[in-house]
Amino acid sequence: MVKAVANVRTTSALAYRESVINYLNGNPGFSGTVPDGSLTFVWGHVRDTRWTNLVSSGALYVYEASPSNTPGLLDELYAKTMNSYMVGRNVAGFLVSAKGFGTGVVVPAAVPNGAILIVGK
Repeated sequence: MVKAVANVRTTSALAYRESVINYLNGNPGFSGTVPDGSLTFVWGHVRDTRWTNLVSSGALYVYEASPSNTPGLLDELYAKTMNSYMVGRNVAGFLVSAKGFGTGVVVPAAVPNGAILIVGK
C-alpha cells in the first residue's frame, strides 16, 4: 500500500511539472509562480495541491508546499526521473539528491526546508 501511495503521488507531481513546463515553453521569460489557472493539465490529471512551483533566475523548481515525509515518495520520483541528481530535498537551502549527494544547487528561500523538489525542466 505504501508503494502504491508513493507511486500515485509521484505520477501526480510529474504530471503537474509537465503542465508547468508546457506553460514555460510558451512563456519563456516568465518568473515567479505559475498559477493553476494558467496551466493546462493532461487529461485525467487530478491536481494534488501538495505541489507548487517557482521560476527563479530562469530555473524551475517544483516542490512540496510543505514537507510530507510520504514513505517512498522521494525514491519513486528519483526512479521515474531516470535517477536524476536534480531530484531531492531542500536541506538548509541546498538541493541534496535522493541518494544523499550534496549537489551545491542553491534552493530559493520560498522552498520549505525538508521539502522534496525537482529542479529544472
